[in-house]
Amino acid sequence: MSFSRDRVTGIILSAFSLLYLFFSKDIKVFRGSGATPLTSAFIPRFWGTCLLILGLILIFRRSFSNGGEEKTAGSPLFKRLKGWIADNYEVVLTFALIGIYSALLPSVGFTIMSALYIFAQILILTPQERRSWLPALAVGFFFAVVIDFIFVKLIGVLLPKGILGF
Repeated sequence: MSFSRDRVTGIILSAFSLLYLFFSKDIKVFRGSGATPLTSAFIPRFWGTCLLILGLILIFRRSFSNGGEEKTAGSPLFKRLKGWIADNYEVVLTFALIGIYSALLPSVGFTIMSALYIFAQILILTPQERRSWLPALAVGFFFAVVIDFIFVKLIGVLLPKGILGF
Protein backbone atom coordinates (compact mmCIF):
# COMPACT_ATOMS: atom_id res chain seq x y z
CA MET A 1 0.00 0.00 0.00
CA SER A 2 1.46 3.36 -0.95
CA PHE A 3 1.83 6.18 1.52
CA SER A 4 -0.71 8.35 -0.30
CA ARG A 5 -3.39 5.67 0.16
CA ASP A 6 -2.28 5.21 3.76
CA ARG A 7 -2.71 8.92 4.33
CA VAL A 8 -6.28 8.94 2.94
CA THR A 9 -7.14 5.87 5.02
CA GLY A 10 -5.59 7.50 8.09
CA ILE A 11 -7.63 10.67 7.62
CA ILE A 12 -10.86 8.68 7.29
CA LEU A 13 -9.99 6.49 10.28
CA SER A 14 -9.04 9.51 12.39
CA ALA A 15 -12.26 11.34 11.50
CA PHE A 16 -14.31 8.26 12.32
CA SER A 17 -12.52 7.76 15.64
CA LEU A 18 -12.98 11.42 16.60
CA LEU A 19 -16.72 11.09 15.96
CA TYR A 20 -16.73 7.83 17.92
CA LEU A 21 -14.96 9.47 20.86
CA PHE A 22 -17.28 12.49 20.68
CA PHE A 23 -20.38 10.32 20.91
CA SER A 24 -18.85 8.13 23.62
CA LYS A 25 -19.19 11.04 26.05
CA ASP A 26 -22.95 10.35 26.13
CA ILE A 27 -22.49 6.87 27.57
CA LYS A 28 -24.03 6.62 31.02
CA VAL A 29 -21.45 5.50 33.56
CA PHE A 30 -22.53 2.64 35.79
CA ARG A 31 -19.86 2.10 38.41
CA GLY A 32 -21.31 -1.02 40.02
CA SER A 33 -20.63 -1.85 43.65
CA GLY A 34 -16.91 -1.05 43.82
CA ALA A 35 -14.49 1.71 42.99
CA THR A 36 -12.85 0.82 39.70
CA PRO A 37 -11.63 2.80 36.70
CA LEU A 38 -13.34 0.26 34.41
CA THR A 39 -16.75 1.82 33.85
CA SER A 40 -19.23 1.30 31.05
CA ALA A 41 -17.52 4.06 29.07
CA PHE A 42 -13.98 2.68 29.42
CA ILE A 43 -13.93 0.19 26.52
CA PRO A 44 -15.57 2.51 23.93
CA ARG A 45 -13.14 5.29 24.85
CA PHE A 46 -10.19 2.88 24.84
CA TRP A 47 -11.04 1.59 21.34
CA GLY A 48 -11.72 5.11 20.07
CA THR A 49 -8.32 6.24 21.35
CA CYS A 50 -6.62 3.22 19.78
CA LEU A 51 -8.32 3.93 16.43
CA LEU A 52 -7.25 7.57 16.63
CA ILE A 53 -3.62 6.62 17.34
CA LEU A 54 -3.60 4.17 14.43
CA GLY A 55 -5.15 6.76 12.11
CA LEU A 56 -2.55 9.34 13.10
CA ILE A 57 0.24 6.81 12.54
CA LEU A 58 -1.09 6.21 9.02
CA ILE A 59 -1.23 9.95 8.34
CA PHE A 60 2.26 10.78 9.60
CA ARG A 61 4.00 7.56 8.58
CA ARG A 62 5.55 9.26 5.59
CA SER A 63 7.63 11.60 7.77
CA PHE A 64 9.19 8.62 9.56
CA SER A 65 10.28 6.83 6.39
CA ASN A 66 13.36 7.38 4.28
CA GLY A 67 11.50 7.89 1.05
CA GLY A 68 10.45 5.18 -1.35
CA GLU A 69 7.18 6.82 -2.23
CA GLU A 70 6.29 7.39 -5.84
CA LYS A 71 5.71 10.99 -6.79
CA THR A 72 2.01 11.76 -7.13
CA ALA A 73 2.16 15.49 -6.50
CA GLY A 74 1.58 16.31 -10.17
CA SER A 75 -1.72 14.47 -10.43
CA PRO A 76 -4.92 16.25 -9.43
CA LEU A 77 -6.55 15.39 -6.12
CA PHE A 78 -9.76 14.17 -7.74
CA LYS A 79 -7.88 11.71 -9.93
CA ARG A 80 -5.96 10.35 -6.95
CA LEU A 81 -9.13 10.08 -4.86
CA LYS A 82 -10.94 8.28 -7.68
CA GLY A 83 -8.02 5.86 -7.98
CA TRP A 84 -8.03 5.24 -4.24
CA ILE A 85 -11.77 4.53 -4.25
CA ALA A 86 -11.36 2.16 -7.20
CA ASP A 87 -8.53 0.31 -5.42
CA ASN A 88 -10.40 0.16 -2.10
CA TYR A 89 -14.04 -0.16 -3.14
CA GLU A 90 -14.63 -2.87 -0.49
CA VAL A 91 -13.66 -0.41 2.24
CA VAL A 92 -15.85 2.35 0.81
CA LEU A 93 -18.82 0.01 0.44
CA THR A 94 -18.32 -1.33 3.97
CA PHE A 95 -18.40 2.18 5.46
CA ALA A 96 -21.48 3.01 3.38
CA LEU A 97 -23.12 -0.22 4.50
CA ILE A 98 -22.39 0.51 8.17
CA GLY A 99 -23.94 3.97 7.74
CA ILE A 100 -27.08 2.53 6.14
CA TYR A 101 -27.27 -0.16 8.85
CA SER A 102 -26.98 2.42 11.62
CA ALA A 103 -29.54 4.74 10.06
CA LEU A 104 -32.18 2.08 9.44
CA LEU A 105 -31.64 -0.04 12.58
CA PRO A 106 -34.18 1.75 14.85
CA SER A 107 -36.99 1.71 12.29
CA VAL A 108 -36.45 -1.66 10.57
CA GLY A 109 -35.23 -3.62 13.60
CA PHE A 110 -32.15 -5.49 14.70
CA THR A 111 -32.87 -8.93 13.27
CA ILE A 112 -33.87 -7.81 9.78
CA MET A 113 -31.14 -5.18 9.45
CA SER A 114 -28.46 -7.51 10.81
CA ALA A 115 -29.48 -10.24 8.37
CA LEU A 116 -29.36 -7.79 5.47
CA TYR A 117 -26.06 -6.33 6.67
CA ILE A 118 -24.37 -9.72 7.01
CA PHE A 119 -25.74 -10.76 3.60
CA ALA A 120 -24.48 -7.61 1.90
CA GLN A 121 -21.12 -7.72 3.69
CA ILE A 122 -20.55 -11.31 2.57
CA LEU A 123 -21.31 -10.31 -1.02
CA ILE A 124 -18.93 -7.34 -0.82
CA LEU A 125 -16.02 -9.31 0.62
CA THR A 126 -16.41 -12.49 -1.45
CA PRO A 127 -14.48 -12.56 -4.75
CA GLN A 128 -16.70 -12.21 -7.84
CA GLU A 129 -16.04 -15.75 -9.10
CA ARG A 130 -17.03 -17.34 -5.76
CA ARG A 131 -20.02 -15.10 -4.99
CA SER A 132 -23.29 -16.94 -4.38
CA TRP A 133 -26.48 -15.24 -3.24
CA LEU A 134 -28.35 -18.12 -1.61
CA PRO A 135 -25.63 -19.25 0.85
CA ALA A 136 -24.90 -15.62 1.74
CA LEU A 137 -28.59 -15.02 2.42
CA ALA A 138 -28.83 -18.20 4.53
CA VAL A 139 -25.73 -17.29 6.56
CA GLY A 140 -27.02 -13.73 7.07
CA PHE A 141 -30.41 -14.80 8.41
CA PHE A 142 -28.99 -17.68 10.47
CA PHE A 143 -26.47 -15.51 12.31
CA ALA A 144 -28.92 -12.62 12.76
CA VAL A 145 -31.40 -14.96 14.44
CA VAL A 146 -28.69 -16.61 16.57
CA ILE A 147 -27.30 -13.25 17.69
CA ASP A 148 -30.81 -11.99 18.46
CA PHE A 149 -31.55 -15.14 20.49
CA ILE A 150 -28.30 -14.84 22.46
CA PHE A 151 -28.78 -11.18 23.30
CA VAL A 152 -32.54 -11.12 23.93
CA LYS A 153 -33.23 -14.53 25.46
CA LEU A 154 -29.95 -15.48 27.15
CA ILE A 155 -28.42 -12.15 28.16
CA GLY A 156 -31.60 -10.08 28.43
CA VAL A 157 -30.47 -7.14 26.30
CA LEU A 158 -33.23 -5.18 24.58
CA LEU A 159 -32.66 -4.74 20.86
CA PRO A 160 -34.63 -2.53 18.43
CA LYS A 161 -37.76 -4.41 17.36
CA GLY A 162 -38.54 -2.39 14.22
CA ILE A 163 -41.55 -2.40 11.96
CA LEU A 164 -42.35 -6.13 12.14
CA GLY A 165 -42.00 -6.41 15.91
CA PHE A 166 -39.04 -8.80 16.06
